[in-house]
Amino acid sequence: MATNVKIDRGSAFDGGAILQGGIGNYVILINKEDLDNGAITIDAVSHEIETITLDAGTLGYSFESSKGSVQIIPSSPFRARTAIDGFDHSLDIRIVEATQLALDNIKKLRFNKVVALIPLTDGRSMMYGRRVGLRISDFQMNPGDADTGGSFQVVLKTPENDPPEIDPPHFIESTFDISTLLS
Repeated sequence: MATNVKIDRGSAFDGGAILQGGIGNYVILINKEDLDNGAITIDAVSHEIETITLDAGTLGYSFESSKGSVQIIPSSPFRARTAIDGFDHSLDIRIVEATQLALDNIKKLRFNKVVALIPLTDGRSMMYGRRVGLRISDFQMNPGDADTGGSFQVVLKTPENDPPEIDPPHFIESTFDISTLLS
């Protein structure tokens, strides 16, 4: 049975401080297991992620896309279930880095779950797949397409045979630079 949770007054819309939306031109993927073995701190007031710490020697992998929000399309539709309601996190990425290393990493996503971090234009970032993880659900390679420069398209999403994510995507504070997870 669901708990009755009230909306907090602190979440009121501020019409005088409207921000321009949009996302950056890359996505960082981290193995779900590596994130689980690391540590996340949450701000007590904003409830945004303050820091992400991975074990020594553990890194994320970055995929670049040429036009940001045109080529990286995140979503998190609500999935109603009999037992557990939640969100299906999904990420549709057109990757311009058509290298064998990139293809080898994509191949691993058939069985391995990842978490995706996307930079936002307001300086914050957003995390998808934090609790359940994302797995590849579609892959298309377009080597003869001159318009896309031989890019390939990958769809990562909450696996259909897993329960949905309990939470929507999670914001990461602008004070934390997600690119530090790459080096």
